[in-house]
Amino acid sequence: MSSWSWLAGRRLKEIVNKSFKHLELVNNVVSLLDEIIDDLIKNNIEEGLQKFDDLNKMEEKADVVKREIFVELRSGYIHPLDREDLLRLILTADDIAAYAKAAARRIVIIHKLGYKMPEELLKILKQMTDKIVDASKLVIEAVNMIGQDPSKALSITHEIEDIEESVDDLRMEAYKFLYKMCKDRMGIECILYKEVIDDIENTSDRCEDTADVIRMIAVSI
Repeated sequence: MSSWSWLAGRRLKEIVNKSFKHLELVNNVVSLLDEIIDDLIKNNIEEGLQKFDDLNKMEEKADVVKREIFVELRSGYIHPLDREDLLRLILTADDIAAYAKAAARRIVIIHKLGYKMPEELLKILKQMTDKIVDASKLVIEAVNMIGQDPSKALSITHEIEDIEESVDDLRMEAYKFLYKMCKDRMGIECILYKEVIDDIENTSDRCEDTADVIRMIAVSI
């Protein structure tokens, strides 16, 4: 794992390496959401819902690492611009995990209320989460490339943006299904399903927001 080219000092490099750990945990959270939806499609409902506990623990681990980074950023001298870059990167990436967790939690609530999400909707959501897993992996790759090749980092952020746009298109497909399903009767499940769709799309938005932070860092080198 390379250090970013503008960084100096062992302490700051250690913080950056810890930031990579945080990003990897965020990716794990997104991957578990993807697995939950896949289990529901395969009708492995109990197995899928139990994975929420794993997802929740993974998100908590990411929070612990995030707090450790904050303490280390505060406790030693770090150039204000470097501190600001790292804070923005961590806080924005953390929102990826937060929205993924929110989507998973709503899915658990839906099934505990006795509803079963339609397979057609789940398959659209799975396409969305597949792409978000790819985007979160690209976030890690882009951050790693900042120190090696800023131009390559920028190129990867464009890929993340393209993924976000495709996820947004899939969100409209999910809405279309929902409108057809709920046109005659607006039950509570219609509201719950829409909230899951929105949380998943927001997860994708936060990947793009993180890519924007990476762009600002890459162009400033």
